[in-house]
Amino acid sequence: MLSDPVLQWVLTLTFSATAAYSALRLVNDRKPLLVVGDSLHLVMSLAMIAMCWPWWAVIPILPQLLVFIAGTMWFVLVTVLQSQRRIPRASVGGHSAWHQVAHATMMLAMVWMILAMPSGTDSAAHTHHHGGLDLWAALTGVAITSALATAGVIFLVELIRCLRGRTTWLGHTGDVASGTLMSLGMAAMCWPMITG
Repeated sequence: MLSDPVLQWVLTLTFSATAAYSALRLVNDRKPLLVVGDSLHLVMSLAMIAMCWPWWAVIPILPQLLVFIAGTMWFVLVTVLQSQRRIPRASVGGHSAWHQVAHATMMLAMVWMILAMPSGTDSAAHTHHHGGLDLWAALTGVAITSALATAGVIFLVELIRCLRGRTTWLGHTGDVASGTLMSLGMAAMCWPMITG
């Protein structure tokens, strides 16, 4: 998807870090809602690593779409239930409903990227060139990228607050750090698709 090798490696390392953190959380978390969320973030991080490289074009699109559509719906459902106080904060790692909105946005961004990128069958060279997105794809891409960047900044502010206090990394602080990397990394990945 990306043509700049520096950006490819920076984002590969970024999403490798978020994948490692999600895997660590998956091993340590026991609450069902957290396990589902950790699993979705692990899959998303691995998919983002693949999207950095031309070989992403050979990965079937339909399974990816189904996973990330389901992930979007999952986090929307958790947001609604948490807003209605039917899910206690403790069952989602102590996070507020806005965290669930940010996670739903990330999953929706995955759906957008998959639909906006040409597949291996659409691109004979098996490279991802994004020039010429239609108006709908460009406008929705700008909205999603803006939402990701905004979430990244909010996560970053929250991370700074966490670092000023005494918190453990495997928990809220680590979750917020991972959210910062995921949101900003995904925004950095979406932007070349819109401007390319």
